Amino acid sequence: MAALPAAQAGTKEELMRLQSDVLALQNQIREFEKTFNLRTDGLKSLVEQLNDQVAKSNLILGRISTALETQTTGAQSADQALLQEIKTLTAKIDDSNTRISVLAQQLAELKVQSKSLSSPTPVEPPQSGDSVYNQAFTDLVQGNFDLAVQGFTTYLNSYPGGEMAASAQYNIGEAYYSQNRLPQASAAFTEVLKTYPGSDKEASALFKRAKIALAMQKTPNAIADFKDVVARFPDSPESGLAKSELQKLGVSSTKPAPAKDTRRKTR
Repeated sequence: MAALPAAQAGTKEELMRLQSDVLALQNQIREFEKTFNLRTDGLKSLVEQLNDQVAKSNLILGRISTALETQTTGAQSADQALLQEIKTLTAKIDDSNTRISVLAQQLAELKVQSKSLSSPTPVEPPQSGDSVYNQAFTDLVQGNFDLAVQGFTTYLNSYPGGEMAASAQYNIGEAYYSQNRLPQASAAFTEVLKTYPGSDKEASALFKRAKIALAMQKTPNAIADFKDVVARFPDSPESGLAKSELQKLGVSSTKPAPAKDTRRKTR
């Protein structure tokens, strides 16, 4: 098979980056829906708009993936059209990330206002588990990664069996990953798999650990984790991303069947 044109190869790399961005955006929106369930019509409308944007982004990514699979070597004009569509999608994702930051700030302000209304005395009540987690998550969204790690760690120490414990541990890994502190991030994601098996963060933690292993040139570990994602979570968004990573590495996403013993048995 002829080598892919440079433009098409660049398009595929950009597609993979966008898929990771969309996945991260979906995780952030799920966190907002789970932890910031404030009954404010304006904020609810913004969350719904973000969900619509993710759905539209996934449709566009699907069309791009289909087009890439059917492209011919000489389809330069098609490459340019795809690159333009990717740039447009990137701008939409960046806009969504900006709106998430605005949403986080609005939620933080509402939380301060509600405290001042419910507590007229200067003495503040002890922080609840939800408030500790929410503040740490706000720090994560706003890029205050050290404060986020500190806040999530405080939550885990105070509420080890809390409803958001798995998410808190996962977000510690996200904070380290965003700082390119790969060994710490890998350890945090491993802790999710070890301490919170069966949680809704398991597939994401396993995929992120594989990406880190790949970045640290631990390719066999990365391949094993990517295959594990595909085998254990076949319907998850991470499964599709793991298959793409394995394809880039020239590895089949399915585990080979054990070799059949053809030796003649003797009595």
